[in-house]
Amino acid sequence: MIAMTYLVLAGIILLCQLIQKRHTWLSYLSVIHAVGSVFITVLLILSPNEWKNETFFLIDHVNLFIMLITGIIFTSASVYAVGYIDGLVRSGDLEKRSLRIFYFGLSTLLLVTTMALFSPNVALFWIFAELTTVLSALLIAILAVRANIDASLKYIFVCSTSMLFSFIGIIFLFEAVQNKIGMGSLDWAVIVQEAAGCDSGMIWIAFVFFFIGFAAKSGIVPFHTWLPEAHAKAPSAVSAVLSGAILNVGMYGILRMTGIVHQTEVFDQASLLLLVFAMITMSLACLSMLRQKKLKVLIAFSSIENMGFILLGIAIGAPVALFWALYHMLGHSCIKAGLFLSAGILHRQYKIPTKTGEDEIGDLFRLQPYAALTLFAGFAALIGMPVFPLFLSKLGILMASAEVSIWIPAVTLLLFAIAATALVRYYLSIMAVRFSDGEGPQPYRAPFSMVIPIIALLLLSAGIGIIMIPGEEAFLTAAVADLGMGVSP
Repeated sequence: MIAMTYLVLAGIILLCQLIQKRHTWLSYLSVIHAVGSVFITVLLILSPNEWKNETFFLIDHVNLFIMLITGIIFTSASVYAVGYIDGLVRSGDLEKRSLRIFYFGLSTLLLVTTMALFSPNVALFWIFAELTTVLSALLIAILAVRANIDASLKYIFVCSTSMLFSFIGIIFLFEAVQNKIGMGSLDWAVIVQEAAGCDSGMIWIAFVFFFIGFAAKSGIVPFHTWLPEAHAKAPSAVSAVLSGAILNVGMYGILRMTGIVHQTEVFDQASLLLLVFAMITMSLACLSMLRQKKLKVLIAFSSIENMGFILLGIAIGAPVALFWALYHMLGHSCIKAGLFLSAGILHRQYKIPTKTGEDEIGDLFRLQPYAALTLFAGFAALIGMPVFPLFLSKLGILMASAEVSIWIPAVTLLLFAIAATALVRYYLSIMAVRFSDGEGPQPYRAPFSMVIPIIALLLLSAGIGIIMIPGEEAFLTAAVADLGMGVSP
């Protein structure tokens, strides 16, 4: 019943946005939708008896956890958009007639993301995951600039082409279950239950094809080529959603499929496959970060690095590694969304991208002291400094990986050092720039609605790193068990 309430809320919000013309009300409706999704998710978390016998949706600790992350990120982006989008309209970067399209697209993206996470059927999950690609591409291209349209088309081409392979994997999965029980099924629960008795060869083929599509959705190398351009060109509120929420949809698919293959004798091969792609992804992302001179591209490659690290935790397959992989997903989403929102303030200040195509940031502490501090805090959090959550998750996954091979944490630590060097070097480079008297731009005063979400995300990420919320450990442990890869608490 609680889950159905969300569909009612989403339907009302979308209907109102279709008939509403005023920007203020369009933005407020978007905020109400996102806050409502968080509230309903929390109600579901606090009411386990409500969803344990759910038949219409698949609701468990895994998707509730990821849905909570999704709601937090969409809420932050929606509040931020109140002032940010108004600034884009005033500057002429966004046409007024596109406002309804933007807010309706953002609300619809939240709806289809929710439906993807709560879909009890693999095919339905695939359909809704594809819809997130289409809607995300629409929001990337909303500025109607050629570079944005190109990035949007590249995003659709790479992800949708790769997702065709996942569809082939779904067919193999259906056939494997049909050969086992005499009747095909694509229900997640049935597949996990019957996986151990299915033909291992068919499960392996299904896993490989499924992985290709959702690796592209997650930005895993070599299917990552769309991500730096798309995240960099999108409006900053959209970049925050892409990195903090939509990438997790792809990782959720990989998690579910890994839980299925974990029941079979080909899990070791699957684990090795994930491990290889995780290390390649982190290596390419960290090395690419070294040569970046554009802030949003640098942050985008950092997203690829962190997706690779989450994949490493999944590849190890131990319950403790999966626990910290989920924890890392939460910390990374909050930190990365905050960084993209901070980049949005710098975009308004320095008119990035400039006519030269490069970031021309200078006198940062004079013009934007707030953005300078939040950028510093965000970079420190990404590096994994104590107090912030990535310190704990990196330590936990590295210790678990040492049980597999001592070379894994050794190489990973080296890659972390490279990524940290890239972040520190970029920050120092922009801090060193000074404008001559009379040449620098006038300070841009960010609206209160743009400031609050960044502070909230940074405080939330710090709080997560300092204090384990009562019940958080048990909830994440239960999520690992729900995947079929742990022990029930």
